[in-house]
Amino acid sequence: MLDLPYRLLYFIIKVAIRILRLFSPTLNDLFSRLAKSPGIPVPNPSVSYWMVPPSPISDHNSDDAIKLPTYADIVVIGSGITGTSFARAVLHENVRQEKAPSLEVVMLEARGACSGATGRNGGHITPVLYPHYASLKAEYGIELAKQIIRFRLAHLPLMLKVSAEENLSQDSQCREVEAFDVFHNADLYSQAKKMLSEYQNDLKQESLDYKIYEGPECVKALQLHEKTVGCFSTRGGALHPYRFVTGILGRLLDLYPRNFYLFTHTPCTGIRAFSGRLYQVVTPKGIIETRHIIHATNAWASHLLPGMRERILPAQGVMVAQIPRPRLGERAEGEHKWVGDRSFVFYPEKSIYVFDYLTQQPESSGNSKSVYPTPEGELMLGGGFMRKKTYLTQVGKVDDRDWDGNTAEYLTGAARNYFKGESADESEGTKRIWSGILGLSVDEMPWVGRVPESVSGRSVPGAMEKEGIPLAASGEWIAAGYTGEGMVHAWKCGEAVAGMVSGRADKELPRVFNMSKERWRRSGVEEMIVSMIKSN
Repeated sequence: MLDLPYRLLYFIIKVAIRILRLFSPTLNDLFSRLAKSPGIPVPNPSVSYWMVPPSPISDHNSDDAIKLPTYADIVVIGSGITGTSFARAVLHENVRQEKAPSLEVVMLEARGACSGATGRNGGHITPVLYPHYASLKAEYGIELAKQIIRFRLAHLPLMLKVSAEENLSQDSQCREVEAFDVFHNADLYSQAKKMLSEYQNDLKQESLDYKIYEGPECVKALQLHEKTVGCFSTRGGALHPYRFVTGILGRLLDLYPRNFYLFTHTPCTGIRAFSGRLYQVVTPKGIIETRHIIHATNAWASHLLPGMRERILPAQGVMVAQIPRPRLGERAEGEHKWVGDRSFVFYPEKSIYVFDYLTQQPESSGNSKSVYPTPEGELMLGGGFMRKKTYLTQVGKVDDRDWDGNTAEYLTGAARNYFKGESADESEGTKRIWSGILGLSVDEMPWVGRVPESVSGRSVPGAMEKEGIPLAASGEWIAAGYTGEGMVHAWKCGEAVAGMVSGRADKELPRVFNMSKERWRRSGVEEMIVSMIKSN
């Protein structure tokens, strides 16, 4: 670790980057990409496993003949998990306020419904806990570190509850699993045990479910590769993210036919703000005037919020869906198969930052009432991002029509290095490959709350508030920058913004998530590099 004052280290890194860019075309290309607008999501993206078949609302209101409303109280940009969480919370809150006039909420999506990162991820609801806890405690203090951990952990029970309330438990496959962290490097495993011990000491209740597996017999029983030196397991979760989100959106459209409108294939291309008037949200189909704009676009946030460039960095990730080899998932005779009941994070090297992640689809039980095709126990494997400095070419990339060939090749063969087959010839058959665009926050914390005028580059219009509507003062709001951990941040961040727009503070939201001028001024790409140096 470099024991230098933060600001001095920040300055040294900034100067070093400028010098290195002169000699490294790869580094220069990276920073040139980050300085540009990500634009709007590209048409005809790769098709993820989750999106087949498409939802009935995939192309909702995409016909150009269907007119946009000219006014909405709130315009939500983005139809992924954040936008959906916000819309559900704010509409339900409006109904609870019996004497309040009904809200009008419009959701805009540049492509098909839930076609961004939510519909392209790995299906995990298992947060990073002990590997991150020590650095959180060092940076923010023990109480705030605990609050961040508890915020992440709250997502699994909440999403189980929501899926049940929406009658989506079967279609969304939202479920508890046993989540394993598997290590191939002895030194890293030893470090991880120390991290886990510190976590267990400080968060006794939250760490009750942890188990440690060591020794050849345990590894063999878990069907893990003989390279495995040890592993931990705890309570985690998994789901079908696309069906979860599109299922909820479909229900909201049915519940609120006069209050909630979804327009797919309708990108927001610009925002105008005029003194004494309303915001104008510009789309190819026309203009909507509104009092509140919700930026739920994650990696694409800086397209409409130029100040978020070099704060939320887009990056391309790769996923594969594979048919598992025969007998993978079987237990001892008479025991229930573990197919679909486990998830994994694999650490194949000596760095905690180099990892791959895997969930598995459940097998058909034979009595499913779902209208969707039955899964076949597919392995959903992602990662390879930090391997061999792949991130240098993938950070700043916003095109999800294709994927990095080297990463895809690595992932299609990775499972054979993680699970033990009965013969050397056994391997997984690849069913689908796709990419998705992550939103990396430079300080690793989501950005949540009211967007300052200095970041949006627009003054709040200041039109008179609509009489009787119990909302906060007009403005632009954001929940984005989940750094690959959207499923354990986004739902509650969306709910938090709904509370703020409704005029209520969210006491559960960690203060370091708050969008503020000071945080914005302090952050930048250099901060991410400083954090990486200080953690090594």
